[in-house]
Amino acid sequence: FENEIIEWERTLSMVSEVLDEWVAVQRSWMYLEPIFGSDDIMQQLPLEGKRFAAVDRSWRKALSQAYMTPSVLKVCNDRKLLEIFRDASKMLETVQKGLSDYLETKRLAFARF
Repeated sequence: FENEIIEWERTLSMVSEVLDEWVAVQRSWMYLEPIFGSDDIMQQLPLEGKRFAAVDRSWRKALSQAYMTPSVLKVCNDRKLLEIFRDASKMLETVQKGLSDYLETKRLAFARF
């Protein structure tokens, strides 16, 4: 019985970690998606645009797989998915930093009086 409890604890811990990363990626993705949906931004920031596109593909693939398997225990008890979300989160932070740097240069160029 103790082994069963330990296994449940591991499963629930993994599910919790995956869901935490999932929400973090979703929050960043929702902020950046309309920005990088613009062709103008994609031209101004091609490297960040490519990074965002890579995250977008993996994000949509993960959501599609979750839709096909509507069981949180089956979908989120996956270390590989956790690593995908962690990598996506790091990449989105890089994209956000690049966007912030770009916007700061625009602010300096067009300073208010």
